[in-house]
Amino acid sequence: SETIKQTVPWTDYRSGEVAKFPAITQEGQAVFRWAVFEMAKVAQQALDAAGITSADLDVFIPHQANERIIDSMVKTLKLPESVTVARDVRTTGNTSAASIPLAMERLLATGEAKSGDTALVIGFGAGLVYAATVVTLP
Repeated sequence: SETIKQTVPWTDYRSGEVAKFPAITQEGQAVFRWAVFEMAKVAQQALDAAGITSADLDVFIPHQANERIIDSMVKTLKLPESVTVARDVRTTGNTSAASIPLAMERLLATGEAKSGDTALVIGFGAGLVYAATVVTLP
């Protein structure tokens, strides 16, 4: 197998020291605030684009990063109690890009959501990339 050779040192932006390659770091509190407040804005844009309000939703399926982010987004979006919220992170953990389809499948399999329900889906992840959409569940 071929070894990856680092030709340019990777510098930790906080300390200025050369970090081990590859190295990824995040500022936890800043990422949390971004996920809650900026992603709530993106979620609202998806609702607006679909021409609905949070009261029209049946299901909210956010990226399953952690429950504190999910709870804070629900509060920020002022989702009605009638909206089912995916909380697959409790049993499956943060499965990265797979978290939304896994959470959706669990909701459908358990009957917490049903085919034809209107769902707000929002994903975000490494590099602080994101997307949100409103869908009809299969």
